[in-house]
Amino acid sequence: MHHRRNLLLSLLIINPAIFIYSQSLDYGAVLIYNSSSQTNYDPTIPEDGTFQWNALGTWGFGGFASKELAQKWTTRLSLFYQQKGYKELAQVVYVPGGPLYYEDLHNTFHYISSELTIDYRLTASPSLRTYISIGAEYNYLLDYNIESDFVPINMFYPVHEYQDRWEKHTLNIHPAVALTFNQATTIEFGFNGSLTPVLKTENLIVRDWIWTIRARQSVARLFK
Repeated sequence: MHHRRNLLLSLLIINPAIFIYSQSLDYGAVLIYNSSSQTNYDPTIPEDGTFQWNALGTWGFGGFASKELAQKWTTRLSLFYQQKGYKELAQVVYVPGGPLYYEDLHNTFHYISSELTIDYRLTASPSLRTYISIGAEYNYLLDYNIESDFVPINMFYPVHEYQDRWEKHTLNIHPAVALTFNQATTIEFGFNGSLTPVLKTENLIVRDWIWTIRARQSVARLFK
C-alpha cells in the first residue's frame, strides 16, 4: 500500500511537469534550398591557392523541434535529408580533332543530416521577430553521383581516382539570420561550410561552401 501511494504521488508530480514541458516545445517541418559548391586545395602546391566550383541548386526537407531556454535564447534540433554538390562547365572533345562541346555537369551528394542550433532573438514583435543563430551540423553520406567521371573528362581531371574516398561522416558550421512571421513561419538565410573536409588526400582537400535558405513552418502553432 505504501508503494502504491508513493507511485501515485510521483505520477501526480511528474505528469504535470511533462505536460508543461511538452506545451513549451515547438516542432514542425523544414524545407531547404542550397546554392551549393565545393572548394579544392592542393596542400602540396600552396601557391596555387583555393579553387571553387560553380554553384549547383539543390534541395532538402525534414523536421525540427525547438525549446525556449530563456527570454531570448532558443535551442533547436533538426533532422533532414539534403543534397549538396557543385556544377562543372566542362569543355569536351569526344573525337580527336572533332568539335568542342560544352557540358553542364551536375555532381550531387545525398546526406542525412542532424543539426543542433542556438538562436538569439533580436526583436520581439509578435508579428515579426528577428534572430541570429549558430548551428553545428552532422552529415552522413548516403550516395553521390559524379557526372564528370566519364571519358574524356576523367582523362584530364582524374575524378575517378577519388571514387569511394569521400568521407562518410562530416561536420559543418551553419551561422544564419532569420525572420519569423506570426511566431509560426520562419525564413532563414545562412552559410553552411565544412568544419571537416568532405574529401582529404595528400594532394587534395575538398570542403563544402554553401549559401542556404531554409523555410520552417511550426506545426504546433497551427493548433493554437
